[in-house]
Amino acid sequence: MAAVSSGSGPDSSGDDPGAALLARFERVVRADAANAHQADVAGWLADVASLTRCLQGREVDFNQRLHQLSAMEPGVDPGAINAAATGRSARAATHATERARAAQETPELKAQVSQGRLSGEHLDAFAAAVTSLEPHLRPSLLALEAELSQRAAATQATVEQFRQWLQHEVRALEADDGKRRLERQRRNTRLRIWANPHTGMVHLAGEFDPETGAVLHHRLASQLETRFHGERPPECPTDPLGAHHWLQAHALIDLVRGAASGAGRPEMIVVIDQRTFEHGRHAESQVDCGPGIELPIATIRAIGQRSTFVPVVVNRDGVVIRQGTPVATYEQIVASLERPVSLVHGRGRRHASAQQRRALRAMYRTCAIPGCGRHISTVEAHHIRFWEHGGHTDLHNLLPLCRHHHDRLHAEKWRVHLGTDRSLTVRARDGTTLCRAGPPRATWDVP
Repeated sequence: MAAVSSGSGPDSSGDDPGAALLARFERVVRADAANAHQADVAGWLADVASLTRCLQGREVDFNQRLHQLSAMEPGVDPGAINAAATGRSARAATHATERARAAQETPELKAQVSQGRLSGEHLDAFAAAVTSLEPHLRPSLLALEAELSQRAAATQATVEQFRQWLQHEVRALEADDGKRRLERQRRNTRLRIWANPHTGMVHLAGEFDPETGAVLHHRLASQLETRFHGERPPECPTDPLGAHHWLQAHALIDLVRGAASGAGRPEMIVVIDQRTFEHGRHAESQVDCGPGIELPIATIRAIGQRSTFVPVVVNRDGVVIRQGTPVATYEQIVASLERPVSLVHGRGRRHASAQQRRALRAMYRTCAIPGCGRHISTVEAHHIRFWEHGGHTDLHNLLPLCRHHHDRLHAEKWRVHLGTDRSLTVRARDGTTLCRAGPPRATWDVP
């Protein structure tokens, strides 16, 4: 969100990575945070992130050595030693040692972590992508490791961007749009229920194939929306995060008890462009089934046969210019667009309508604030010109924001400007530019 100071740029230590790291460390240690300006703090935070990544690389080295020692001495337990030395939980220590094991197959990626250019999470994402493939395809992805890691380091790719690149490569290697992977995921669907003996609370932990998970997610999201706008009982936490988790838990309880509103057919939204739906994925495909959910196009078509279609037309910037009424069959889409719904409600209603939320869902994948990964299905529709100040509930006055950024906007009195192409500029109360974002189409670009 903040501008980056010179602290995150090239160091005066030449090409010596060790000297560069020492320079960053010295800047952080000597930093006077109490009297710093925004740009200085942003630079120091960038230094801290780089140092953290380097330390993650060294931790991988040390854990790899523990694995070597355990091969020579059966009594050496890498996970136990890590937990005892770091004070971590056994689960966190095991994750750290497994990351080191996986890094043995990705030396270039690990080197980028050691140099502070990428993080341990990039290592985890690559290992997860390799594991998702059938064994005979894994060497092909490993062969791309150097190219992908260098590209990620050169562009300072976020972990989410890196995951998107990996998904693209995985789909290309599978050459069946993930159909066999979905079959494996269906076989691996699991649910565990147990009681914590210390608290007496009942825990649920499950893993579901993406198709089932999409249905669960959308049913929960629909009921959560009802709970969110309803009257909250006294036992609901007052802090936003606690309230969200409490409401989500009770949304699940509503579904189990059959007390969900609108019983029978909750709305499930899959955003997909026409060309992809008809002919399969292409270089500019727009497909989103929910947060982190990826489905083969054939499965999406099958879902369409038992669902309704909401046709949306967007311009070259990805801005909705027309939206039809829901129809039962794909063949009815053209007729639906001839009688578009209104996305302008003026002062007639305060909260965004279902039609407007669908339009926002068609334009954005996440919270509109750059770098925020909160999925669009979990956000709130913010009035750019506040409702209290006479703002209208019209699509051009609505911006999808996650609860965190929505609360910050009001508390810190951010000033938001949205262009006709929905290019976004957010400024602090004193006029300082906090962030900028281009039209929503850019968020759909295939890496």
